[in-house]
Amino acid sequence: MPATNKERRAIYLERQASGLCPRCGKKKRKTEKYSYCEDCRAFYRNYQEEKAAEINSNRKALYDERKQNGQCPRCGKKLGARYTKIICKKCLEKSKQYNK
Repeated sequence: MPATNKERRAIYLERQASGLCPRCGKKKRKTEKYSYCEDCRAFYRNYQEEKAAEINSNRKALYDERKQNGQCPRCGKKLGARYTKIICKKCLEKSKQYNK
């Protein structure tokens, strides 16, 4: 495994120029229109799905925790006892401005 970014980049460009997969170095089919082989593309696709699921579950847990503690789920600001909305006024204004 190359030690520096420059070495990795050089290997990537060398493999790409010679028609190989830049990640694993396997020979690609000539009909493929992608830079990476099918195995590496599947690896990246699965990796991204796993990371997205992990991030979403963490966000959902934080949202639920803040909501139970009487905080704004977006910014974490403590909401008043008589405040009836879920999101604080500042975050509501931001979302209204964004939606315009």
